[in-house]
Amino acid sequence: MTAAFDSTGGRPGQVRFFLPGPVWVRDAVRQAMAHEAIGHRGKAFADLYADIPPRLARVFRTEGFVFTATSAATGLWEAALSNLAPERVLAVTCGAFSERWAACARDLGYATDVLETPWGKPVDPADVRRTLAKARYDAVTLVHSETSTGTLNDLAALAKVVRESSDAFVLADVVTSLAGSPVECDAWGLDFALSGSQKALAMPPGLGVAFASARYRARAKERSRAHYLRISEAEAFAAKHQTPYTPSTPHLFALDVQLDHILAETLEGRWARHEALRTRVEAWAAARGHAPVAPAGFRPWTVTCLRPAAGVSAEALVARVKERGFTIGGGYGKWKASTFRIGHMGDVDLASLEALLVALDESAAEAAS
Repeated sequence: MTAAFDSTGGRPGQVRFFLPGPVWVRDAVRQAMAHEAIGHRGKAFADLYADIPPRLARVFRTEGFVFTATSAATGLWEAALSNLAPERVLAVTCGAFSERWAACARDLGYATDVLETPWGKPVDPADVRRTLAKARYDAVTLVHSETSTGTLNDLAALAKVVRESSDAFVLADVVTSLAGSPVECDAWGLDFALSGSQKALAMPPGLGVAFASARYRARAKERSRAHYLRISEAEAFAAKHQTPYTPSTPHLFALDVQLDHILAETLEGRWARHEALRTRVEAWAAARGHAPVAPAGFRPWTVTCLRPAAGVSAEALVARVKERGFTIGGGYGKWKASTFRIGHMGDVDLASLEALLVALDESAAEAAS
């Protein structure tokens, strides 16, 4: 934990909101969104936007092209596929969100095969290698941190297998890992990586952020079926420090402020803080009989999914802790009644997490089923 850096912006221990997204937002970020209106084709906007991609690229750990979109991260799932216009997609699934990305590919009309891993289990790179040997794919969709189950896949190893076994493009959802744990777009050989503002970037929902490799952008110029989120247009307008269509300028004012905050902490410091928060939750859970769903070594640094101790109702626990002024996440989808999730991402500090854990202890007896 980087004790010298106050992630909350001056009031340690104040956070009471622990969803796996959206997350708690610092006062300075919220205040930035109240900036007076400016035109998005004028000099004031160009001055604002000129400085955003270079700093955002540092968060994505790339020397390549990054961009923003007034869209949920879900829109960037569609953009990743539509700009590529793949002939055949391999969708690698291990939870609700990776399954939804597979559904997105099918809904867009692309031939889509699914490599399914059971919920709560990390994807085995060997399974990906074997599947790629059976057919030719020109896109593989991967989710780094599966938010629904609290499972962290080894994205570096998965991307390496794709590159070694095929010429497919590596499309990566890094929604609940970017800015909270290592994401290395260049070093891992990713072709497209996407996230949203409301996760470890610690901003209000509504802004998508993404990286696209040179190889990906060359293919997109030839094949894209996208309109609103056409990458070649985003790249052309970025050269003028603009966006193709009307952006959410409040989000960009907020991102401008938050990028300075993130880089002042340093990415390594931010990763270390998130890892310390995860470690604290795991130690607490082990002492109380709550079991992490994912195996050790494959748990996100940003969200923990737990099966409650025997006799404790997950749904009742979420409700009881809410009565004490704290918000945590319930189980997702088919795991709604059997798990609960603690989001410890963004600008959450250890003092706030400790207060939550006390409240959870006090609530557990009341949540007995």
